[in-house]
Amino acid sequence: MDPAEEFKDFAYIVSHDLAGPVRSLVEFSRLLVEQAPVPETDDARTNLSMVLESGEKLQEILHGLLQFSRLNTVPRLDQKVDLEEIVARVHMNRQTDLDMIRGTLNPGNLPEVSGDPNRLYQLFYMLIDNAIKFRRRNQPLVIDIGCEETEQAYWISITDNGIGIDPMFHDDVFRPLRKLHNDDVYDGAGMGLTLARKIVLMHGGQIGIGSSDDGTAISFSLPKA
Repeated sequence: MDPAEEFKDFAYIVSHDLAGPVRSLVEFSRLLVEQAPVPETDDARTNLSMVLESGEKLQEILHGLLQFSRLNTVPRLDQKVDLEEIVARVHMNRQTDLDMIRGTLNPGNLPEVSGDPNRLYQLFYMLIDNAIKFRRRNQPLVIDIGCEETEQAYWISITDNGIGIDPMFHDDVFRPLRKLHNDDVYDGAGMGLTLARKIVLMHGGQIGIGSSDDGTAISFSLPKA
């Protein structure tokens, strides 16, 4: 078997087959928290809470790994996709969250490309989700989406006025399970940009973090249809 195919199978087996036991761990831990007698000491209560939190964290990591493995195992659709419609769907699904933080999403004019509509939706959702998650708490969030056309491709940019990413970590953030902040500050499994990069590469494009005066600017290319 090809080493790459062997790794895909391994990643799927690990993420899929561990999901059941971890789900049971989380559910039974939650039952203990909700139904068991209150522990007599602060240490016992803390330990029980840590068991549940650790199980939920492991569940989140496995979900991210399963999403990554499915990108390799589930065939990719190839059809015309209107990116404005994709962004409109993401916008609609995140409007409540944006309203709560006084956030604004400016979608701009986007092209029609050839690709998998489900994965392109996932791509925009994850990048917009990152902008919402890593925002500055002392100012309203603004997300701008733009497009520049070259001879062979469209370059899409998603720019925000959030906390930004130190240039020394621009490569690291695309690697699986790499997080720049601990869970007490920003939760998550550290798979969002990894999945985004995989989707862009599968569509024949490129992705990178560009310069931004204030916040983060993610740019990626998609070949013309």
